[in-house]
Amino acid sequence: MKNDIRQLIQLAQAGDSKAFHQLVALHDEKIMTLAFQLTQNTTDAEDLYQEVFIKAYKSISKFRFQSAFYTWLYRITVNTFYNLKRSQNKISIQEAIEDGSDHLLNISEEPNDSPKRNEIIIAVKEAAEKLPQKQRTAFLLKHMQNLKIREISGIMGIGEGTVKKYLFRAMEKLRIELKDYRHA
Repeated sequence: MKNDIRQLIQLAQAGDSKAFHQLVALHDEKIMTLAFQLTQNTTDAEDLYQEVFIKAYKSISKFRFQSAFYTWLYRITVNTFYNLKRSQNKISIQEAIEDGSDHLLNISEEPNDSPKRNEIIIAVKEAAEKLPQKQRTAFLLKHMQNLKIREISGIMGIGEGTVKKYLFRAMEKLRIELKDYRHA
C-alpha cells in the first residue's frame, strides 16, 4: 500500500490529475471527519475540506516524502483551520466529543441517551473549549482522531515532547474542570 501511495504521489507530482483524485479518495473520509470535528459545522467542514484539497493539489510538487501523505494532509487541514479561525478571531472544539468523553471520564457504561451521559458530554465540551488553542488541538488529534504522538508532532509542526506537554497540561486542566463528574 505504501508503494502504491508513493507511486500515486509521484504521478500526481508529474501532473496526473487522476492519480491525485485517487489520493483524495484514499484520504477524503479522514480529512472530512477532522474538518467537521474542527469546525463543528457541516457547511464549514465542507469548505475547509475543499480548501485543504485545493492547497494539496497546488503544493503536491513540494511533498518530499519526509512524512506520511496523510500526515501532510492533516497538517494542511489544521493549519488551514487555524488560518480561517484566526481571520474570524475564534476557535471552538468539535461537537462530536462523545468518543473522547467515554475514555476521559469512564462513562462507557452509561447508556448513549442517558441524561447523565449527555450532561457529562456537555461538560467535557465546555471544558475542552476553555483549553488554549494548541492544547485543544493536541487533545483533539490524540483523543478524537486517535493519532500517535509522532503523527501529532508532524501535523502540528512541533516536537514530540511539546505535544506530550500540551496533552499533559490539557488533561490536567480537564481533570480539574471535570472533577465533579469522575467516578469515585
